[in-house]
Amino acid sequence: MKRQLTQYIHTLTGLGLVCLFFAACKKPDFVEHNDKALISDFYGTIDGKGRERLFTSQTSKDTIYLNVDYYYPVESDNEVDLKKLLLRASVPADAKITPSLDGFMDVSSPLPITVTAGTGEAKSYVVVARKRGNTDIKTIKLSYRDEEDQVNEVEGIINGNNVIFYILPGIDLSQATLTYQINRHATASIVNGARVDMNALKVPFTITSAGDAQRTFSLEVREPVKLDYGIGIDRRLFVKTDTELAFENHMQTSLFVSGDYLVIVSRTNPSVFRAYNRFTGTFSHTIANPFGSRLVFQGVDDGSGQFLLGTYTPSGSNFVVYRYHDVFDTNPTKIIDYGYTKPTTIAAADGHMGRRLNFSGDLSGKGVLIASISSSRFFLRWKIEGGQVVNNTPELVEYSSGNASLGFIPEYVPVSTDHGANYFASTISELAYISGASNTRIVPFEPTEGVILPGSIAYQRFNQADYLAHVRFFWSYNMDRAQLVLFDVTNKSNVSLPVSSPNYGQLRMYESEHFFGKANGNSGNDVCMATSENGDRLQVYMLLTNGGVLAHEFTRYASN
Repeated sequence: MKRQLTQYIHTLTGLGLVCLFFAACKKPDFVEHNDKALISDFYGTIDGKGRERLFTSQTSKDTIYLNVDYYYPVESDNEVDLKKLLLRASVPADAKITPSLDGFMDVSSPLPITVTAGTGEAKSYVVVARKRGNTDIKTIKLSYRDEEDQVNEVEGIINGNNVIFYILPGIDLSQATLTYQINRHATASIVNGARVDMNALKVPFTITSAGDAQRTFSLEVREPVKLDYGIGIDRRLFVKTDTELAFENHMQTSLFVSGDYLVIVSRTNPSVFRAYNRFTGTFSHTIANPFGSRLVFQGVDDGSGQFLLGTYTPSGSNFVVYRYHDVFDTNPTKIIDYGYTKPTTIAAADGHMGRRLNFSGDLSGKGVLIASISSSRFFLRWKIEGGQVVNNTPELVEYSSGNASLGFIPEYVPVSTDHGANYFASTISELAYISGASNTRIVPFEPTEGVILPGSIAYQRFNQADYLAHVRFFWSYNMDRAQLVLFDVTNKSNVSLPVSSPNYGQLRMYESEHFFGKANGNSGNDVCMATSENGDRLQVYMLLTNGGVLAHEFTRYASN
């Protein structure tokens, strides 16, 4: 027994030595710590707005300048308290900030913070809050009498700190009248409605606001230099958050233009259609609703002021569409009442329609209305001739190159009203240009890094060019981070250009900053376009459900 025990001990000892040998040879596992102590993003917000980037910042060496609105919202009397701000910062995964940014922070005086990397290396910053009132110009116009003694009014083009009025030469502008809209807490160096001598080369225009904020613009008259093609100077019209627009959770689903108004559709029960001034974002009124308790997701317009609203329609219900002459029409006309049954070719459990509508043409003449069918690659198409719907029973069209299911809100936008016209498609899996004759893909747009879902699209002819506006969702499947993009698709061969191509700038004409909202699991979004000033300006509007509205304007005027 003793001999066996001794052998057993020897065996264990040998095994232990073998284990020690291999353990000694094996490389140790360790985590490589990040040696970066940098802040890549920094912003501020207030109580109740923890996920909203209300106050942005700029970093200069070791100082972070936080730009805080004196009042929030900027048109309210709610003064922001610098002693109760919420601060948010992005640092490497294993880095930490001291003091912790949890809870309210006092930035009424410079706030020192330190970022310590995973390796222990540290970098010190100082946060300096600059609390200033709003000094933006919302709109600015110049009125004058021409050689025939007729009153003319021209809106200024705001380009940085320059305001340019494009007026034909030879006109006396010594008695011109200046009118404008600025923040209610701000004052200007020229009285609103005052006479101003614009024969001078440049006229200073200074806006002063709370917190010693001051900004000086230069007013200037130039002879119109219009581009023969495409877009020139652009500017931001406005950004309105979901709070400012009184959005309900997941309820705002689409937007469109009618005359001087932007209409936002809310799929509440009953649905609500709110009209806003489309140049300032100011609420005007609520539009008549003839649908009763039926839900409405989408409205579409024809560019003349007329528009359509149509019902969200499950299989077995009637798809109903009303035509409005304008936003003040209290007695719209029912033009479609179609008993919808999900086609047997669609295997999807959903197969509902009406979440997304698109229209091309003239509601008083020739047009085509398209309604996509959710969770499929099919859509329904109605034709309009002489202002009348030709086929109450629509044509069923299959995008045969698409996946069997293209998400809940696939979108198909035709480039004309002609039968068999090509169209653009935006689906859960791609943005592409499609043959209207074969309903197969001609060419897809190249995927963009970070884009997890293509969003809504809109098509518009402007200054001899064809433009496609597009919403992109980035990075998070919360669908709370969107971007507005404008493509020049006049030359369809450019559609497939990759970002790395030296000619990519011929395709992508504009890209906004990322626009943030709250969690938006339904991926609600929309985009629309319209023109003004006799076709000299193009406005693009992006809706992010649970986020708000971004409005941007392009002109056909050259910046030089």
